[in-house]
Amino acid sequence: MSSANASGDLSSEMKVDAFRRLFPLRFHERHLLESVQLDARKLGKARDTTLALGAVASADGSALAKIDCTYFVFVQTTLAAIKMEVMTPTIESPDEGCIIIDFHMPPICSPIVRPGRPVDATPVISKYSGMINFKELSLVSGKAAWMAYLMAFNIVVTD
Repeated sequence: MSSANASGDLSSEMKVDAFRRLFPLRFHERHLLESVQLDARKLGKARDTTLALGAVASADGSALAKIDCTYFVFVQTTLAAIKMEVMTPTIESPDEGCIIIDFHMPPICSPIVRPGRPVDATPVISKYSGMINFKELSLVSGKAAWMAYLMAFNIVVTD
């Protein structure tokens, strides 16, 4: 690619970005009228996604998911892994196991994430979601239960 084309492409991108910022309603209406999403996909077409199971050999289960060509970034990748171990349940919850979630998200992924501090939503996900029945993690009431360590990393790769 010649440098003239490269600078022309950059100029076009800057004009599109300026139009999007100055006239956001017209910008989105134009895409809807043309039945095209912001990243040039047809409205009904999903982003290219890949999933690789068993991505972490030392984990009891893991997956690596990639979503290509989002509007703001080129590739968004999430790696999740789980490690299980048997624990002695607490006295307060003798028939329940537990899940410990460690979620890492760089600040570029979301405006609510700030550098140097953990994501505030992690304790809410693990304790109050209601999606997990901790009693199902019990093996022997008062004696043994599963403790699951769930680690997830969200990675954004820009070009």
